[in-house]
Amino acid sequence: MARILVVYKEFPAPSVGHAGGQGVFRLMAALRRRGHRLALVARIRREEAPLADEVAPLCEAVFTVPHHSALDLPRPLALPLSYLALRRTAARALRTWQPDQVLVEFAQTAFVLLGLRRPFATFRPHDVNWFLLEQRAGRCKGLRQARLRALAWLLRRAEPWLCRRYDLVAAISEGDRRLLAPHCGDRPLILLPLNPAFSVAEVDPAVPPGPNVLFVGAMYRSFNAEAVRWFAAEVWPSVLARVPEARFYIVGYGPPEEVRALHDGEHVFVTGYVPDLAPWYRAAAVFVSPLLVAGGLLQKVLDALATGVPVVATSVSNHGVGATPGEHLLVADEPRAFAEAVVRLLTDPAKRERLGQAGRRFVEDRYDLERALDRWEAAVRRYGGPENDQPPPSPKGKRSPPR
Repeated sequence: MARILVVYKEFPAPSVGHAGGQGVFRLMAALRRRGHRLALVARIRREEAPLADEVAPLCEAVFTVPHHSALDLPRPLALPLSYLALRRTAARALRTWQPDQVLVEFAQTAFVLLGLRRPFATFRPHDVNWFLLEQRAGRCKGLRQARLRALAWLLRRAEPWLCRRYDLVAAISEGDRRLLAPHCGDRPLILLPLNPAFSVAEVDPAVPPGPNVLFVGAMYRSFNAEAVRWFAAEVWPSVLARVPEARFYIVGYGPPEEVRALHDGEHVFVTGYVPDLAPWYRAAAVFVSPLLVAGGLLQKVLDALATGVPVVATSVSNHGVGATPGEHLLVADEPRAFAEAVVRLLTDPAKRERLGQAGRRFVEDRYDLERALDRWEAAVRRYGGPENDQPPPSPKGKRSPPR
């Protein structure tokens, strides 16, 4: 089995407060079960220090550097210093641990590692950033729109260039794979998605059952906060008018003041961080994903589908998931249509059951991690295995294109 060095700009752990870190941890756990030997290089926040014990059993070595938020410096200085430390530590891990392969998570991480001497490397971007910026630009006007469109134009060229610097590209969603495919040149591109986090079958609900509407997300992220504000202002009043006993739960780490202000203790509840999301999915009658800007694969939507909770989502929330609207989930982009979809599910138990079961079957068929890893291992053997007898990397860290 291979020695695999995982390099990630965040820290992966099952109880970390963001879906990306949880997904990377589950991927590492699956690789370890397959017999691969692992090491990790990651940035870590102050409050995440105790989580190192969760990942240690999977790894022969764990190398961490402070996240920029853990440095007592202004952000413009802390950010580059943190990423420079990540690069130096990755270089040290490559020298001392001598992996057979490198698995690089996120575009920022991939950029930082450019130029290092390394073995065969898989790059797994969690977002196509130009796609996100184009969505944001469409919601702005004036100079801000012009600035976002210019940055999107730049990244539309830079991100494919970055993909071509690595040996294998692994998109986390079918939507992202389609976006990247025309731009990766001769680099192979496969699907290695995030996978559902848990089952809720044997979990007690976090709150009493009822017409509970749930949103889950890292609330310090602007896209999630914007989505919650839009739903609360434009959709929720119409839902309450039809279902007065409905309750909206906003669950996730770091809600900003404008989100905390939505909490009224009667119809809207803002919990902040919770150690276990499973009881909240278990309590939900409907899950909503009202994101106005989204890309990659939304773990929140995947988890809701996997646990049999019926989902109402915007079109961009379904971009990466690729579920069939009306069959696996309901899709609505306008406030009135979104409210109508939520009310329809809250008032029709049979429809909730049918949609929830269809969503669960969809995830089981499409997002099985073991099948995805079979594809990834086959691609690594084909393009980068020892039997290919590829030459060592050049001093600039580039390799010959796969044969």
